[in-house]
Formats: sequence, structure tokens, C-alpha cells
Amino acid sequence: MLFIITCSTILQFAAGFLALRLIAFAGRKWAWGLLSAGIFAMAFRRAHTLVGIYNGSDIPSLSYELLGLVISILVYAGVSMIGPFIRDMKELAERLAESEERYRTVAEFTFDWEYWLGPDGSFIYVSPACERITGYTPQDFMNNPDLLTSVVHPDYRETVSNTAAALNNLQKPMVFDFKIIDRQGQEHWIAHSSLPVYSDQGVFLGIRASARDIDHRKRLERELMESRALYKSLVENARSLVLRLDRVGNISFANAYAEEHFKIPGDELTGMHITSLIASGADSETDKDERDRLLGELSRSIEAGERMDFECENTGRDGTRFWGEWNNSPLSDEFGEIKAFICVGIDVTRRKILDKLKEDVSRIIRHDLKSPLSGIIGIPRIIRKDENITPRQAEMLKAVEETGQMMLNLIDQSLELYKLESGSYEFHFEEFDVIALLRDVIRTVQMGKEHPVPIRVTIDGRTFDEERSIPMKAERPLIFSMLNNLIKNAVEASEGKPVIVDMNFDTGCRFSISNAGEVPKAIQSRFFEKYATEGKRGGTGLGTYSARLAAEKHGGSISMQSAAKLGTTVTVVIPPIDQGTGQPERKPSATEHKE
Repeated sequence: MLFIITCSTILQFAAGFLALRLIAFAGRKWAWGLLSAGIFAMAFRRAHTLVGIYNGSDIPSLSYELLGLVISILVYAGVSMIGPFIRDMKELAERLAESEERYRTVAEFTFDWEYWLGPDGSFIYVSPACERITGYTPQDFMNNPDLLTSVVHPDYRETVSNTAAALNNLQKPMVFDFKIIDRQGQEHWIAHSSLPVYSDQGVFLGIRASARDIDHRKRLERELMESRALYKSLVENARSLVLRLDRVGNISFANAYAEEHFKIPGDELTGMHITSLIASGADSETDKDERDRLLGELSRSIEAGERMDFECENTGRDGTRFWGEWNNSPLSDEFGEIKAFICVGIDVTRRKILDKLKEDVSRIIRHDLKSPLSGIIGIPRIIRKDENITPRQAEMLKAVEETGQMMLNLIDQSLELYKLESGSYEFHFEEFDVIALLRDVIRTVQMGKEHPVPIRVTIDGRTFDEERSIPMKAERPLIFSMLNNLIKNAVEASEGKPVIVDMNFDTGCRFSISNAGEVPKAIQSRFFEKYATEGKRGGTGLGTYSARLAAEKHGGSISMQSAAKLGTTVTVVIPPIDQGTGQPERKPSATEHKE
């Protein structure tokens, strides 16, 4: 009996000590303190019984003590088993609190206005960002659930209310934009998005929503729409054919002017490749070859992502024809990668007609002037053979004949200029004495002058025997015309001082023609352009332009330097003949580079 009572007492004291240790982990410490005190009270009671037995008190019944031992065992086992559970509960609670604090911190410091509505429409949580967006604090929304509807702009209130009213809508993701009016009466655009919240068991717990101020985005969208409207207005009302091409050259947009010219609706133009649309006016085999060359070059430039300028004749669906001057330019994205092309065309049909008319008129005038000039040249020549005329009369008749011949040469020169410009000049390279040609040029320039300006010819700056012969292979008429124009200009601008013509034959032939005058600064940059002239009586600006064409058609170059104290020097370089082709060693000209 003593053994049973002793074991029961020890177990109860052990359970009391375990209960004391659990107070540190328990949530309600006072409750666990009372429990521990109760267990110790039971233990002291058992100890009092044990002391009484040692002092001669009555021994309790066996069944009673056995029941006490079983109770002590159960109390000890219960306290022992609940200890780990309480410690786990405390650890879980700490983790939950830490997690809740972390997520609440994220929600509290998010830039967007976050909130959680319960199934009944009341606020469970509102983030502080609501005050920055609406001017109202989170507590204002918690105290007044209807405030969410009140801040919505009147123009959007009905739409927002209808969208969010039904529970079915609340339980589906929603994304929409609307306006609000903040506490200060200012309007703001809000991007609203929401998702339903469910428990692990699938119970609907409300909606989690986010609201973002999108005033900046809406302003950019409005500016973009205005920009697009302006762009569309400009493009649609432009008197130019505007085509947008994708990266491979298919048409993705055509303005009304392009549709009108090609007589094809925009939806049919879309998807058509640019090479299937333009340059469709070729008839002759020569034109077809030129068209194929042009389209091949256009396809190559699109593939390479390069700009290309070109002219071609086009045919509309109804058979009408028009000439277009086109510019196809690549469009790059922010990374510099080419994504599309803009092909802009100008209708130059009228200009082409006027150019053709001008060429026809010029050709007719040149032809009609030649007939009377034949008489002006031939009649003085016949009269001069008469023995009855005086030497003075013979001299005057010779002057008339030479003047007529000069006019005829000028007409032939203008014809040559036209052929050079149009590319129809037929070259016939021949070998000739360049020194003899220079003597003819100088004689022509000084013809009829009472006091001709001295013209000195040098080689590398040194005088030489003018009777010597220096061969040169080139188009003699063009070289004569080129030197005649340049030396004549130099004589007219020399202010009566000598003109120097210096030559060099190291590689091909170089002519440097120098005079004491200065080219007017206004035309120095365009000295070799057509019709570029200033301050020169009777000047047309065609002489230097013609000289440039002649030099470039020989594969050479021409340049000019002019200063007040140094005078003006024009330098022409004619390359040698390529022995393989029998043509000059060609270098691209400035105009060809430009084209």
C-alpha cells in the first residue's frame, strides 16, 4: 500500500513540475499556473496521506489508492503529452505572426491602393496608399463601406456599381478603368483589377482588389491618339502617294492619294508586294530591261534595309499612266532594328511632259537654226573668192564666216550637252595631239579680239617646245568643248592678266587652268551646277556645267579653288584608257554618288 501511495505522490509532483515548465509556452499563463497549483495540491494531499500512515493513521482501502494511482498516471501522461503540442502551437503562432507581419508590411508599403472586401461588401483591409490616391484614410473606408462608391466619378458610378453589384461578378476576375474624384475635388483615372479570394476548402472569402492612378498613362494615350489623328490627317490629305511596307516589302498601308492613282482599293493594296505595284508602265524590251533592273535594285535595298530614291512610270488598274518620283526609307525601332519602310511618291507626270516638251522645242530650235547658218557661213566664203573685193571687205567676210561657224559650234555643243545629260551620247575614243588641240582652242578663244589676253601653256610649270606632239586618247570633241569653255571663262575673268594652262601626264592627263580673278563667293559652292552664274554679262552657267559632264563621262573629276589674292584655278583630271575595256578607267562621279 505504501508503494502505491508513494508512486502516486511522485507522479503527481512530477506532473506539477511539468505543468510549471509549460507556463512559459502557454498562451494564457494564469490558467496554466492554476492548473499547476491544483496538481501540486493533489500531490501534497497524497504526501499528507503517506505521512499519516507513517504516524499510525488508518490505511486507506486498496481500491481507493489504486484509483488514485491511475489518476496520477493519467495526469502525468496528459501533462507530458500536451507539452510538445503546446510548444508546437507556440512555434506555429510565432510563424503565423511573422508571416502576417511580413505580408502586412508589403501591403502597407505598396504603391497601389490595395483592399480586401468581405462577402458582405464590408472592408476587411485597406492599404495606406488609398490616402495618396483618394485623399481618404484607410479608417475612413473601414468606417464607411459606401465611400468606395461615393468617390467614383458620377459619369462612371452606374457602370462601376453594375459591374461590382452582383455576387457572380465579385467571384470573377475583373479589370476596368474609371474616374474618381478625390477629397480635394480633383479627377483621377484609376485602373481597377480584382480577384476572388477562397479558403482551402473553397469557401468564398471576398475579393482582393488593387487600384492604380493612371493619369499619366491616360494623358499619354490621349496625346498618342491626337498624334495619330494628326498623322492620319496629314497622310490622307497629302498630295503624295504614301505606302507603308513591312520588313519584306509587302504593303501594310496606302493613303487615299495612292489608291486614287493606282485605281486600287486600300484593302486590295494591303499585302501586295511593292515590286508588283510600281514601275508597271514598260512597253519596249529596253523599258522592260530597265524595269527589271530597277525592281531588282529595289528588292536588294529592302533586303539590306537601305534607302533608295528612284523614278519610274506606273500604270493604274484602268490603264492610266503616271510618272512617280519615289523615296523608300527604312524605319527602325528603339534598338535600331529595321521593322518597316515608308515609300513616298510624288506625281511628276506634268514635269516629265514639260521636260519632254522643252527637249523637243530645243531640238527643233537647234535644227531650224542650222539651216540659215549654212548660208551665213557659205555665202561669205564664196564672195571672198571674188577678185573685185578689197582686203578690208575680205577680212570682214571672214569674220562673218568665223562668227557663223562659232554659232554653229555652239548649237552643236548644246546638242552634245543634251546627249550627255540624257545618256544618249555615243563615245568614239581616238588618239589625238593634245598640244595641237590646245592651239586650236586658244585660237578659237582669241578669235576676233583686238587685244587678246595672253594664254601660256606649261607642263609641270615649265615652258616647252610648242611644236612638240603629246598623244592623248579620249573623245576629242568633248575635250575640245571642255577646254574651250574653261579657258574662255578664265580669259573673261582674268582682268586682262595672263591665263596659265598647266598640264601633267603622270597618270592620264591633268589640266590646271588659272586666272587672276576670284569667283563670286555666292556661287563658289555650286560653281559646276547648271545655270550657276553671277555678275557675268551674258553668262548662262552652262560652260562649267558642260565641262563637269565631259570630265565625269570620261571617268575623271573636276574641281575649283578661288581666293581674292590667289585667283582661281580649275583642275580637270582625265584618267588613262583601260587597256582591257578600251574605255577610261572609270571613277564614280559626285552626281552618281548622290544618285
